[in-house]
Amino acid sequence: MEQLLFVSIIVTAFDIFLIVYAFTLPLYPTQWRKKVNRKHKNDTATGITIIFTTLICCILWIIYFYFLIFHL
Repeated sequence: MEQLLFVSIIVTAFDIFLIVYAFTLPLYPTQWRKKVNRKHKNDTATGITIIFTTLICCILWIIYFYFLIFHL
């Protein structure tokens, strides 16, 4: 139970970091962003990573609260 809580907190922290990173992307120079997007597709990768990380985060918290509520 404690390990699940720890993993949930870590994944949530990583998710918050990714969301903050995505919001700060427009602050980087346009020329640099175009160069990086051309090579690595950074905006697309960031968006997809946020979607899946948030999904995993929500599932972990649901499982944790399920075990907490029903004392399994």
